[in-house]
Amino acid sequence: MESYKKILLPVDGSTSSSLAKQRAAGLAQILKSEILLAYITGQIPAIIKGQAKEEAIKAQKAEAELVLAPFRQYLQGQEVKHSEVVVPGTNPGDEICKIAEYEGCDLIVMGSRGMGDLKGFLLGSVTHRVLSHCNLPVFVVR
Repeated sequence: MESYKKILLPVDGSTSSSLAKQRAAGLAQILKSEILLAYITGQIPAIIKGQAKEEAIKAQKAEAELVLAPFRQYLQGQEVKHSEVVVPGTNPGDEICKIAEYEGCDLIVMGSRGMGDLKGFLLGSVTHRVLSHCNLPVFVVR
């Protein structure tokens, strides 16, 4: 069996990412792997400056904390070693691939559908993008 030491778990607060959390935790326990939680915020437009930008950044940090907290708590309860990263981006699928490469992940576990605009259509657009553009194995949870 392939040895996966660092599993990337992109999260968005959807039911699918919650199911992926359970599968990733189970794999991490069996393989003695670490999980990297990843949350992609929206990109703040360059035209926004000053106090408005500060407020937008603050709101994004609060949103990331709200989404990541239950995942963090679950992994702690399962005694799974984990870390997290929050990055801005306009295309979450591309950002997930970049994070996986930069962080040295060797497996991505993600839900089949997320909170995006195309929610409910066969396979989520972010998942499809990761499957199409990432060179790592991807475990898709439905």
